[in-house]
Amino acid sequence: MRAGGSAARSGLDGRLSGYLKKRRLQQVLPFIPPGARVLDVGCDDAALLEHLPVGASYVGLDSRAETIELDRRQFRGANVEFVHGDLATFTWPGASFDVVILAAVLEHLDGLGPALAALYPLVAGNGRLVATTPAPCAHSILRAGAVFGLFARESLAEHKNYFGRRDFIGWPGWELQTYQRFELGLNQLLVLRRQVTGS
Repeated sequence: MRAGGSAARSGLDGRLSGYLKKRRLQQVLPFIPPGARVLDVGCDDAALLEHLPVGASYVGLDSRAETIELDRRQFRGANVEFVHGDLATFTWPGASFDVVILAAVLEHLDGLGPALAALYPLVAGNGRLVATTPAPCAHSILRAGAVFGLFARESLAEHKNYFGRRDFIGWPGWELQTYQRFELGLNQLLVLRRQVTGS
């Protein structure tokens, strides 16, 4: 089940893309407890999979059919599954997820509200949504870096929104528990807890 060669398979073409992906993984991993049921939205090459704690189960979701097909060929296991689909229409027949990971995904979606609404029924009570997303101040730096090949141009061109800390506060059913900046403040880590009725 090891992800050998996963970095090379990723579609990210910037010279710093591999490094940035590793940094995002380092940020989200401490929030995944042993035995957790994990949904990886926008799983890409499933780089998260080889780093999961003992006993964790994994579902990778991606909108690109070819990506999911490659993931299915590379990773096999009783607690591993890959789904081709979109977050807006994704449903899961099994138990709710303890942790949902969105690493560099939110900026590609049409809006934060629809994403949180789609995620709410997928997350177990008191479960976590763990996300990384570029800070608004990063936009011009990312654009300049893409010109010189430091960041992936295609991925940057697909950025639709840049969110700040305030954008994650006050959503029904969600509580912002952790907010951190990393990569010189250009990137953000956010952890939202799914509230249960009466909490």
